[in-house]
Amino acid sequence: MGALANTAMNTLFWEAGVMTLIIGFVNMGVGGTKNNPKDFGIVILSGAIMETLALAFVIQDAAVFDATVAAAFVLLLWMISIALILGGTNMYIIQHALWFTGIIFAMFATYTAIHGLIFISIILYFLVPVTVFLSIHGYTGKATYAKIAGIFSAIDGFLFLILAFAGSIGYVLP
Repeated sequence: MGALANTAMNTLFWEAGVMTLIIGFVNMGVGGTKNNPKDFGIVILSGAIMETLALAFVIQDAAVFDATVAAAFVLLLWMISIALILGGTNMYIIQHALWFTGIIFAMFATYTAIHGLIFISIILYFLVPVTVFLSIHGYTGKATYAKIAGIFSAIDGFLFLILAFAGSIGYVLP
């Protein structure tokens, strides 16, 4: 991977860390009733825009696997943010997208684990319960599932930030 694409990928890790932390804290109920869905949507949309720009550089470098993994995450950010900003949607279709994206994250994680990329596989495996439990929450409306997804998401957010920091100082995690 070229230097520009590597930098863009590291930016994607940082943004993914911030987004998963925000998603985690909101789903765990941090902030209580002060969390406005439209504000939440605007923050997620900002991340989607930034990640789309970074993704373009990864695609330009023809880093197919990296671009595909990032695209799955970026797609979710776009869908969730638009639905939250527009409001009035039941987001039921998005629950299907969350579920199927969880499956693809499991496949990505397995692939990276097989190739010895331990830290990134852990991060990707954490995205599986985030997406699956968020989809179950959407199907059932039970807040417990959102809180479980929130815990996994917050942990994953911190892991993404560690990965981004390590990459920014030139350290490659196992």
